[in-house]
Amino acid sequence: MKAYQFGVLGAGNMGRAIVDGAVRAGMFPAKSALLFNRSADKRAENQKMGYAVTEDYTKVYTGCDTVVLGVKPQNFGEVLPRLAACALSDKPLLISIAAGVTFSKIEQALGADTPIIRVMPNTPLLLGEGASALVKNAAASAGQLDAAVRLFSSMGAAAVFEKEDMLNEIIPYNGSLPAFVYQFIEAFAKSAAQHGISREDALPLICKTVIGSAKMVLQGDKTPAELIGAVCSPGGTTIEGVRVFDSRGLDEIVAEASDKAIARAYELGK
Repeated sequence: MKAYQFGVLGAGNMGRAIVDGAVRAGMFPAKSALLFNRSADKRAENQKMGYAVTEDYTKVYTGCDTVVLGVKPQNFGEVLPRLAACALSDKPLLISIAAGVTFSKIEQALGADTPIIRVMPNTPLLLGEGASALVKNAAASAGQLDAAVRLFSSMGAAAVFEKEDMLNEIIPYNGSLPAFVYQFIEAFAKSAAQHGISREDALPLICKTVIGSAKMVLQGDKTPAELIGAVCSPGGTTIEGVRVFDSRGLDEIVAEASDKAIARAYELGK
C-alpha cells in the first residue's frame, strides 16, 4: 500500500465531489486522500477540509493506490508524458472522468498494463444524486471495478458497460441530460411568467414536480406511459398539453438531440 489510499489529480468541482462522497461513505478518512489543484486558494481550502494537498501532480500518481484523473481533456497532452516519466512498476488504478480520452490514448502513454476505469458522471453527483456509467480496460481487475462501482453508487446510480464505446452512447442519458432537464424547466418557467406567475413561485413548484415525478418512475410500480395515463383524465386539461407534445414530435426531437450529442462524443475521441 502506498502513502495514500486515494488521490485526485485535478481537484475541481467534480474531483472534489468524488472524494467527498467517498469520505462521506466511510471508504477512507480525509487524511488518506492526496489532492492536487493548480490554485493555491483551492489547495488551502482542501487542506482545511482535512485532505493532504500537493503542488506537484506527479506525487498523486506515485503516492496513491487509486487516482482520479480530473483534469480537462485538453490537458492530457501535458499531463500524461509527465506521469509516464515516473516509470512506475506498481501503477495505481486510474479513474478517468474525461470525456473523449480513450483507454488507447492513456495506455499509449502509460502502458497497456495500467489499470484504468473510465467513468461518465454527471453534475448532480455534486449533490450525491448523480448517475455514472463505468467501463474498465483489460488491465483493471474485477475487484477494482467493484470498488469503483461502490464508490459511484454512494453518490447516486451507477451502471457498468462492457464496451468503451458505450460511454459515448450513454452521454445523452446521463452526462448531457441535466442540461436538457434544465432547458425543460426553464421553458415551463417562461410559460408561467406569461400567465402572471413569478419565477420565485413557479420554479419551486416545477422543480419539486420534476423530482417527485422521477421518484414515481423509480418506484417501478408503473411504466412512464402508465403514469402519463394516470394523470391524463379523458377530456381533462393534461391530455390537451400531451397532444401538443405528440403533434410536435417530442420523441423525434429527443432522438435527434441524443444522436447529435453522441456523434459529437465520437468526434472528440478521434
